[in-house]
Amino acid sequence: MLGVTRLKADMRALARAFLALGLLTAAAGAPGAGQALEPSKPWVLDYADTQCVATRDYGSQESPITLGFSPSANGENYQILLVQPGKGPTYGEQRQGSIDFGKGPIEGWFLSFASGISKSTIFQFRIPSSEMAAARSASAIRINVRDRPDVSFRLYLMPQLLDGLKDCVANLIDYWNVGGEKNGRIATPAKGQVRKLFSSNDYPAEALSRWQEGSAQFLLLINEKGRVEGCQVLTASGSPALDVMGCQVIRERAHLSPALDPRGTPVRSAVVTPPVTWRMQ
Repeated sequence: MLGVTRLKADMRALARAFLALGLLTAAAGAPGAGQALEPSKPWVLDYADTQCVATRDYGSQESPITLGFSPSANGENYQILLVQPGKGPTYGEQRQGSIDFGKGPIEGWFLSFASGISKSTIFQFRIPSSEMAAARSASAIRINVRDRPDVSFRLYLMPQLLDGLKDCVANLIDYWNVGGEKNGRIATPAKGQVRKLFSSNDYPAEALSRWQEGSAQFLLLINEKGRVEGCQVLTASGSPALDVMGCQVIRERAHLSPALDPRGTPVRSAVVTPPVTWRMQ
């Protein structure tokens, strides 16, 4: 697993670079009424095997609120994560809302659910990388979830953080041989059926209750044995409940023939699925 070792080594080097820039130093000063929350801990940038995630705690250390950013493995879109105290729903619930980097609200759907390791609620919101670009020059982010109080976070040195996430994505692209058919690393792509994995029983109740339909495409990270190690949304359906269920079904049921390098040896690879369409009968 030389790739994992390299990722972890790069993470340590990046952390040292961030420390030199002051990115890992929490800003001083307590917010006044209506002001954005200040960070209580440094950024944590996690170079994992299948994803890149940057998180930071805000507010009090006794009851922190966590803000996070996670790009897809090819950098085409970002998930914005909000973790707040208080146990959330066992099954995912959708709430309309918006995020704002200071250039106007970006509206869409949040998916909320209970954290599996703490008594907190996780909110997920997806935007394309073109809209995430506004974070580079933003001094704060404001998050609005319908029927909940707005919350704002002060942002510091975002160009350095986004560059760190970009470097992490580059490592994922290299590790999973994304585009390997073009650069000669992959001679035979991974193969398998995805659409046949689904049945009408998979339609999430949350989407049915809102009469939501749509099509989504996913980026699958396939290991040398043909198993799906990671599933990320490339083209969203417009319903996060449908997107999450799509990845859940694929990860649980899919088994592909692995990609082969020019010598015929199985290698890691990335596969973009055909559109998965949800329609109510």
